[in-house]
Amino acid sequence: MYFIVFYSIATVLLILSLLRSREKTLISLKKTLKGILRLLPQMSFIILLIGLSLAVISPESISSMLGSSSGLKGILIAIGVGSVSFLPSFIAFPLGATLLEQGAGIVQIAGFISSLMGIGIVTFSMEKDFFGTPFAVYRNLGSLIMTIIFIALIAGLLTGGMV
Repeated sequence: MYFIVFYSIATVLLILSLLRSREKTLISLKKTLKGILRLLPQMSFIILLIGLSLAVISPESISSMLGSSSGLKGILIAIGVGSVSFLPSFIAFPLGATLLEQGAGIVQIAGFISSLMGIGIVTFSMEKDFFGTPFAVYRNLGSLIMTIIFIALIAGLLTGGMV
């Protein structure tokens, strides 16, 4: 239902943009298409890798490692995997939904996605080059603390999945 609303809004805004400046809108659409085509090989590879991983790893394994009964161990595994992963959000959220369908717990997946978006072990070297080592360390530690607080307090309380 939501996708109908969002696509309708996007279509109306596109038409309004075309009416206002056909030239700028077409330039923007061409740039968008080039960007999508440039990202397509990388995103296809990531989606393929995730699909193969989910085909190889059984739902029982996912449930035992990341299920709601895995407790603190499952949360720590999820946060650890999320910290060292490098996925865009438009891949991470569907992956989280798929893991939930495969038996993972809500709190564990919240930890995975939160650490995936906030903690950057893979991007640490680039971050320290741009912002300096102290900033990169403090930002990642702050993100880790906020992820744990988010998981333990907010997600755990809201879902009844406190450890």
